[in-house]
Amino acid sequence: MTRLGRVAVTLVVAVVLVGLTALAAHFLRPLEPYGPAEPERPGPVVIETPTGRAGPGGGLAEDEGESPSPAIEPVAVAKTDGRTKRPGPDTSAPAEVPSPTTTGGQSATGVAPVPAETAAATDEVLQALGMIEDRPVVAQKTLSRALKTGAVGRLDDPVRLAVRQLADRLQLSRTVQPGDLYSKRYTVQSGDNLTAIGQRYLIPYELVMRLNGLPSTAITAGQTLKVIQGPVHLEIVKSRYELRAWLDEVCLRVYPVAIGVNNSTPQGTFIVKNKIRNPPYQPQHKTRAEFRDAGAPDNPLGSRWIDLGNHYGIHGTIEPESIGHDVSEGCIRLLNKDVEELFDLVVVGASKVVIRP
Repeated sequence: MTRLGRVAVTLVVAVVLVGLTALAAHFLRPLEPYGPAEPERPGPVVIETPTGRAGPGGGLAEDEGESPSPAIEPVAVAKTDGRTKRPGPDTSAPAEVPSPTTTGGQSATGVAPVPAETAAATDEVLQALGMIEDRPVVAQKTLSRALKTGAVGRLDDPVRLAVRQLADRLQLSRTVQPGDLYSKRYTVQSGDNLTAIGQRYLIPYELVMRLNGLPSTAITAGQTLKVIQGPVHLEIVKSRYELRAWLDEVCLRVYPVAIGVNNSTPQGTFIVKNKIRNPPYQPQHKTRAEFRDAGAPDNPLGSRWIDLGNHYGIHGTIEPESIGHDVSEGCIRLLNKDVEELFDLVVVGASKVVIRP
């Protein structure tokens, strides 16, 4: 057979094999069921969130053609040496309060409408902050009321600073401002002393000295002194790690505090039973080696002790970083500079201390 003949035979064989293969594939394919095939079910959608992965039922939905709503980052809880600290207030510039005006259930800004009472309270606080210079008495009453009712919103820090400045200008200065119902002038009588004057107005004699810039306790008949009508009462809000000093309905101070571990700081109303400068440290149920003398640099009570009874008290600290944490055995800790100021405001047997959750 010629070479050309062999090529022709090879081509014929190849064509026959291809045809047989196609025929076999046709008859051997699996039979499909009658009716339309069931569409393929998509698997569950899994969306990444800041706290993990959310699947069906996780409350996150994504509509076709729309961008998903941005996830809200959860508030972090700071940890320091195993202690839990409440996140501090936002010190950035306060966000603008959305207008309560709504359209179809949405505010003009596109977010959920602000309740009218909340918006009104916030507006009132903003107005009070703007009248500090011209109408300090009104501003103080308004901001104090907002603190008491919790209506300060994100304006916590400006309000705390404002009540301090207003108290320094009104009650805790040497002058008697017009309209301030808590301040007055007292003319020293023959036989008077600062302790007796303090007892008359339910304030410590140290506060009388401070209000009048007295270098000593010496006073003379006929001398005019500024006094305020006490007593000053204290309010501790554990959930906010705050101590507030009140003179009737006006707030004089807001201090950051540390409280007890495992909710060991008791709640209720107490009376200041005693005050001690540079107290000795005599812990319960501990060895004598852990006691510290008054004024010792490693005395954990710091520079002041305000006794509430049953071994509980308000005191200073040698660990300023502990403020804002749950660290004590039930006492309330302040920075030394704060407890020294507070020490001169409260009166033994007259000042109440209310501890709230």
